[in-house]
Amino acid sequence: MLWIPSQSKAIKQKVSDKQKDVVTAFFEALILQYKKKLQKVKSNKKFNYATDIYTTWYRNYFYFCEKYKAVFENRIADEFETKFVRLEFISENNFNFSYFRHTGQWHLVIENISLTECLEMMNDNPNFQPSF
Repeated sequence: MLWIPSQSKAIKQKVSDKQKDVVTAFFEALILQYKKKLQKVKSNKKFNYATDIYTTWYRNYFYFCEKYKAVFENRIADEFETKFVRLEFISENNFNFSYFRHTGQWHLVIENISLTECLEMMNDNPNFQPSF
């Protein structure tokens, strides 16, 4: 039997609190724009309806989220959240861009892009926007 050393995984750079604040602030205008659109949407209470749009960090991932509410009979939960875009922090102003597919899996769209490019992709493609 022959043992061969495996390649070690690349060490991910940890996101600092300062970098998290920079990214969050960068997308604040976009979130406010989404919230204004959400306020104009007339909710159909017979189905799940969006009540909020926000961002959150989890480890090296920055998520765009929608919060939904349900008030109809036979609902599974009163409230739940869905994530629709994920940015993975690689290094300063360098991210991997993914979106959540209908299959329940994250789909990596492009690697190593800047925040500005992420914003352009979200503005240009409805697949990367909230579904309210």
